[in-house]
Amino acid sequence: MVHNFDQYKFSSETAANRFAEIMPRSLIPERKVKLNPGEYDEFRLELETRNWHKVLADLPNEIDEVLVKEFYANAYQQMRDDPRQCRVWGKLIKYDRMTINTFLRTTSPPAGQVTPFSEFSSAHKDHDAISSALCTPGHTYMLGVNDNPIRILRKHLILLAQMWSAFSYTNLSPNTHTSDLNLMRSYLIYGLVTGMDMDVGADISQDIAYIADMENVKLGFPALITTLYRKKGIIADTLVLLSLQPPIDKNFIKKNCISRVELNEPAPPPRAPYPPRAASSSQSTHDPSSTFEASFQEAMTKMFARHEDMWLGHQALRQGQFSIIDSMHHLSLGVPDFLNDLIMIGAQFEACFPWPVGRPES
Repeated sequence: MVHNFDQYKFSSETAANRFAEIMPRSLIPERKVKLNPGEYDEFRLELETRNWHKVLADLPNEIDEVLVKEFYANAYQQMRDDPRQCRVWGKLIKYDRMTINTFLRTTSPPAGQVTPFSEFSSAHKDHDAISSALCTPGHTYMLGVNDNPIRILRKHLILLAQMWSAFSYTNLSPNTHTSDLNLMRSYLIYGLVTGMDMDVGADISQDIAYIADMENVKLGFPALITTLYRKKGIIADTLVLLSLQPPIDKNFIKKNCISRVELNEPAPPPRAPYPPRAASSSQSTHDPSSTFEASFQEAMTKMFARHEDMWLGHQALRQGQFSIIDSMHHLSLGVPDFLNDLIMIGAQFEACFPWPVGRPES
């Protein structure tokens, strides 16, 4: 039987083909947390209580992009019914909940035991209670067309919720859409803010399996996966390693997480509408206020529609920027004697040029 793939790196021809599909995808590197005693202690001490400060918030600053993509290629399952493990470079790499918790030095609940967060996740949600815990006074979920809660604007989150959100987007449940808090992530942040126990190994294991099997999603947990390789003695000949994203430290929090409400700074006052034009003598026979009100409402409706179009257009341009940056980086990998770190990846571009905080309300 002839095998037309690298049997040392890939467990099957399917995995080798999957690697070719995965190669254009970008990574979502994790962040360290670097806070000293007295700096945002409510967040820092909760990390220590959960034992996340030892590994999950302090991963090695080394990411082997090719190894990470080989891992996800071999972890792919067309029918997700096999154990959460894959063989890479002749070594068996497990990513089940027990293995992840052991690596992170976190506790694995006994089999069959339901954690408070798992119980909360499967129960009916009190969205008023959740928004009261996560939002600054006077704010709550944005509602959909059926008056169902759909998201919380980032600028409406309290400081603690913003810090946990930033950590979750890279180290717990990777995602690059960080402007607003969608419904499912709001449950996660609520569990963290209120101190619910959770099985972090199970959650990360499930996310890794989801990323491996899904199409066109960015690849999370790259530093964790690279370190799992290292512990198995797998060290590739990659000359240039990628780095973690900038750490969550005092400066990061001041720049990205502080809200006007919690700084006791007044929000900028809304711009007053332009006064109506004075009526001409030829129109003095009727009251112009009703005509002005209708015209004003029509103008405002058109303006908000234009703002929505502009926002969607900017989002499309932003995604195009990420795609171009990632494509340039991947093309540079094939150029002989070209330093791999001369061109940044999409995640590094986002860290250097962050998307503006919050979405303007309409």
